[in-house]
Amino acid sequence: MVCFPENFAFMGLSSIESQKFSQPLNGKVISEYCQLAKKFGLFLSLGGFQEKRPNRPKIHNTHILVDPSGSIVGKYRKAHLFDVDVPNGQSFRESAFTEPGKSMALARTPLGNFGITVCYDIRFPEMYCSLRRAGANILLIPAAFAMKTGRAHWEVLLRARAIENQCYVIAAAQCGKHNVDRYHNETKKAPRESYGDACVIDPWGTVIARGVEGTPGLSVATIDLLHVRKIRRAMPVADHRRADIYAKFKDGT
Repeated sequence: MVCFPENFAFMGLSSIESQKFSQPLNGKVISEYCQLAKKFGLFLSLGGFQEKRPNRPKIHNTHILVDPSGSIVGKYRKAHLFDVDVPNGQSFRESAFTEPGKSMALARTPLGNFGITVCYDIRFPEMYCSLRRAGANILLIPAAFAMKTGRAHWEVLLRARAIENQCYVIAAAQCGKHNVDRYHNETKKAPRESYGDACVIDPWGTVIARGVEGTPGLSVATIDLLHVRKIRRAMPVADHRRADIYAKFKDGT
């Protein structure tokens, strides 16, 4: 299996460029990736594609899972959009050009049950608890994390999602500065920069593979679902959750 980061196919200078690049999932770009999956007999996690929506002004940020036959077996449209003013950093308004998804996605495959998410979703643990309850044992979290939030929060959030749900986490990540010459020549602004540090984390919270901050490369790991079962059996956290009282607790009463 090969996992790609958010914005794997295109990283432009503006939302207008993302909208112009966008295509339906049966368009040329994703069709070519499906052909590659079939040619090499691989699962592909294509995390964060600019999906064009018919007769709608906004796009979806869509994570697609392709199986070795070249078929799309999982599809998730990012639900939590990154509308944030990073302290002493950049401002982002993903909702200005992106429509949020309205559902979650779990893909059951011979490799495991994949909870399919994208980047900013990582800050919403309820989503991952729901995916675990639905049967997920591997969580896919492709991202293009900003530098400031990446240094402060990236690894701790990934490890938390792995530990609390007793799942593997696979987090492919954009890294480095993007479109440096174009930013300099066309905007005179500093280029967008992504944190990187792609990680694979086991259900005990151990980082078993990782990239290097700011440096393109591959992170390779072996997924052992028996390890998931052993950890869950020894510490049955899911059985100890008290959903009966969580939902009743409102406004401190």
